[in-house]
Amino acid sequence: MKTNHHKLPEHALGGQRQFTSFHFGQPGKGEKIYLQAGLHADELPGMLVLHYLKRLLSQAERRGELQSEIILVPVANPPGLAQVLLNAGVGRFDLVSGRNFNRDFPDLARLLRQQDFSTTEPLHQQVRIAMRNVLQAAPDTSEVTALRRQLLLLACDADVVLDLHCDDRAILHMYADPAWGEQAEILARFMGMGAVLLSQDSGGGSFDEACGLPWHRLAAEHPALDGMQPGCMAVTLELRGQRDISHELASGDAERLYRYLQHRGAVAGASPVIPQLEVAMLPFTAGEIVTAPASGILLLLRQPGEWVEADEAVAEIIDPITDTITAVRAKAGGLIYASRQTPFVTLGAEVMKIAGKTPYAGGGGLAS
Repeated sequence: MKTNHHKLPEHALGGQRQFTSFHFGQPGKGEKIYLQAGLHADELPGMLVLHYLKRLLSQAERRGELQSEIILVPVANPPGLAQVLLNAGVGRFDLVSGRNFNRDFPDLARLLRQQDFSTTEPLHQQVRIAMRNVLQAAPDTSEVTALRRQLLLLACDADVVLDLHCDDRAILHMYADPAWGEQAEILARFMGMGAVLLSQDSGGGSFDEACGLPWHRLAAEHPALDGMQPGCMAVTLELRGQRDISHELASGDAERLYRYLQHRGAVAGASPVIPQLEVAMLPFTAGEIVTAPASGILLLLRQPGEWVEADEAVAEIIDPITDTITAVRAKAGGLIYASRQTPFVTLGAEVMKIAGKTPYAGGGGLAS
């Protein structure tokens, strides 16, 4: 294992932060697989999972079983991790800009718009070299833009990118590009995930789409790349809820990721059998973020993992001053895959996330 420390520009006088990457295998041998956790710094389950996966990969390395280059970044956002208010982490949004840490990653297709590509050289190799070069030349205007650039520089030329997150309260689920639907379903089966939400471009410049989406855009914009197949399966894995942290859960998830790496041939040994598991493959545009129509005490009537009908009451909000009980209803229905964990809501607060099978006008949308 090789350890690299990536220094970030000094945000304020007297201190400089860095993040650390752990490198297994040999660059250029087999696939390149990149995993990170903690981009939303208040989402800790993935950090613990990569702690356990690092152990497993170190053991495989000692046995000489690594067949691919694998990079782990267990703590992808030290600036966000340092944001603590009243003894609680505030790691989803940058307190300097107010922006979500998992938005605004560089648009590699836009940066490579004037790039000349050859019709005689291997296309994927050309694109990966161009991506690295343009990122290396990009300026850093703040600590967070430097963080985004350096994380993307590690991942942009990977064959597989797994960005580990979690929700408030949730079932295991995943966001993936429909172009990789079959492969995403296999990953979901290995991880025991109940749902995969499919979207090529949900908007906002999230990390996974910053890695995967440029391949589609470049193929459409550059004649020399016409017909090129996408070169990076980049997905976001949501590892349940923020409080789902334990040795048992994390070590189990790490073992499932390890078996998936064996399935891909990244680790030597007999290929594990793909688990037989029914996974709901749902279009992101059939998704709904249910919000609170009133303020008060929130009581969930239905829980993550349950299917609900259109216009079904999924929660109640009780105002103990007026004794008013307000029903919270699903608009289109579908699978509840995440919900709020704090029991008090203000008007318009997010209550739960539901994904159905049929896209509808106004479906999808980006959560905060």
